[in-house]
Amino acid sequence: MTVAQRGLPRYLVDAVTDVGCLNELETLRQLVHRLGRESRSALDSTAGTSQRGLIVKLMEELCERPAGLALLVESLEMREGNSTAIRKLKVATAAWEVELLDNEEWDELFGLLDGVRIPDLYRRYCDFLHAHGRLIAPVHCMEPWAVFLHAATLNARPGEPLPCFLVLQQLLALGAEGEQQLRIIEWAQDHDPYRAAEGPPAPPVEKSPPSDRTDVWSPSDYLIIRLRPLLDTTSGSDTLLSHWRRVHPENQLRGADRRIELSNAEREVRTLIHQAESEWAYFLKTDLAVEFVLPRDLLHLRVERWRKSSFQGVGGVLGEDHQVVVRSLDRLNRRDLHGRWGRRWDAFTEGRAGRVHWFPEDGRPHLLSDPPPAVVVLSKPPEGARGEPGARGYLDELGEALRVGVPVVLWDRRDGEDPDFRAALRALLDRQDPRGLPGVVKALRIASTDRDPEGDVIVGRHVALLWDDPSRMPVAPAGTSTVPPTAGEEGP
Repeated sequence: MTVAQRGLPRYLVDAVTDVGCLNELETLRQLVHRLGRESRSALDSTAGTSQRGLIVKLMEELCERPAGLALLVESLEMREGNSTAIRKLKVATAAWEVELLDNEEWDELFGLLDGVRIPDLYRRYCDFLHAHGRLIAPVHCMEPWAVFLHAATLNARPGEPLPCFLVLQQLLALGAEGEQQLRIIEWAQDHDPYRAAEGPPAPPVEKSPPSDRTDVWSPSDYLIIRLRPLLDTTSGSDTLLSHWRRVHPENQLRGADRRIELSNAEREVRTLIHQAESEWAYFLKTDLAVEFVLPRDLLHLRVERWRKSSFQGVGGVLGEDHQVVVRSLDRLNRRDLHGRWGRRWDAFTEGRAGRVHWFPEDGRPHLLSDPPPAVVVLSKPPEGARGEPGARGYLDELGEALRVGVPVVLWDRRDGEDPDFRAALRALLDRQDPRGLPGVVKALRIASTDRDPEGDVIVGRHVALLWDDPSRMPVAPAGTSTVPPTAGEEGP
């Protein structure tokens, strides 16, 4: 039986009449004129209708429409504010329209959604529905509670969670911050009946080697930061800063984008990391790993030397407090390169990769050999490792490495060639498993505070590490491609 075919329950009518602003007859008249059609005749009738009777007529009329009572609730909330009566009305409406949760669970959910604000929510929800192959959202889906309530009327596709729990985690949680965000995600996971109704656990089987590996760097707590030049710089900002956070237990959430000046990037990142460490203080199991997704023209930024917020006058260094790596935005943008990138990563993590490739002595043939090299050392920094286009023997070292799918690239951040640096780096790579390089490099960066330039210290002081794990990609907003455009502000 549909909502339109069911009679209105008394508790729902009581919940509407308990809203304070309806005590004013003029407010009720305005609502009937704006939302009603047939009920307007009762309002204008000379026979007269009681105030409660008029409310019932309006509710009955609205229940016959696809939006149900949502428009009435939103109109009352606009006038009344987020009062206790409005909260009770939302719970009563949800409990009657959707047989999914009990009253206490609806109340708990709407309490979590209090304060969640998402600009242009209707458009974002339409994008979410489109990405999941569904029709456009009704016009009343302007507030988080209404979006969830509409999504709760949709059926799940085979093998997928209910759409309402997906939208709660992938869209609505983005409007919350810190602990509230985590609570919303955990609530969705706890209440999704598909998770609760899973069958008995399968009998234990021997795990495959990749799932058992502990020698490949894969941080449990991380922050991905992307810096991308903007085409539109008229507002005094030339760079878009985006970030993604690993959220307990396995999900990843995107934070709000910021238009910044590149010259202020270090300060903006300092604020971002301070905020992340403050909000995650009781959830971090390890030091937060930081990954910078950069275009080639920004790989010269010495992000590992950027300063952190000070405490009692004592400042920290990003690369000493955290495992810091850089990643290639240019390759991330090129979906056609992702297949070979993934295959080289698999060979690397499974111990099937070839030996380290050294430019310039190894040249291009070894880069394409079998077994495929997965670690490359450049002869110069990326901005100086291109050679002269058109010149004899021209080779773009970084471009060649990224094109064939190499996931790990190292170089000396200084211009010019330093044989001592290369000798120390070669010795390091000969004795260390490269699958743990981010941790090793962090230790060397800490050791580089020593003024002794001998041995590994010189590596820690000057090495740059590009570590590109294709299994840990920044998630895109609902309804967009997972690959960002090459320029401009729009996109994931």
